[in-house]
Amino acid sequence: MEVYGELYVITGAWLQTIGASVTAIGNTIAASVNDDEEDEKVSSELYILGNAVEATGNSLQAIGQTRIQKSEDETIGIIGDWLQAAGNIANVVGGSTVLNGNVEEGLNVDIIGDVIQSIGAAFEAQSSSLRDSDYAALITSGQRIQSVSVAIEAIGLVYVKKGKDKLGEQLIAVGSYGQTAGAALSAIGLTKEYHQSRSLESWNNGYYYL
Repeated sequence: MEVYGELYVITGAWLQTIGASVTAIGNTIAASVNDDEEDEKVSSELYILGNAVEATGNSLQAIGQTRIQKSEDETIGIIGDWLQAAGNIANVVGGSTVLNGNVEEGLNVDIIGDVIQSIGAAFEAQSSSLRDSDYAALITSGQRIQSVSVAIEAIGLVYVKKGKDKLGEQLIAVGSYGQTAGAALSAIGLTKEYHQSRSLESWNNGYYYL
């Protein structure tokens, strides 16, 4: 059960990183195009796809963390995973709404989604900071970077909503790359933590039978 839970967490973390990367590419296209309808459509589709993948990754992390939970301190991290997934789903809805022509409503949903994601990542960081692990600092740093980066994306969306499209899209692109970097750091930390725990378990089992 514990091994499966850890694999869910690691798989989810890397899926989140992949999703964030796809979203960042979409946001970069949006920041670099000049009212090209086809490019804007591609950008929106990548944004929607990326957030859908992120939602899947965050959900897997929540399920995995629930399976391996050892203390009440980890509950806030699980809540954070689910909040991030909920925020991603809101972004999917918002992006789809924008793609269908209702820009203002879609932006409002997107802003809410980013705020929820930022809070979720902050919850995860708080929980990870209490981990008894050599990689707790790396995982926590990655999640804090995600929280700040998604907040920057939300600010960018507010600027877009106010008509300052260029500045807003640049902030969104910067925030999305920051989120990708943070997700990657967390995924690396979680993967290293898993391999360390498996190695220690194998060594202890081997020592036991000597």
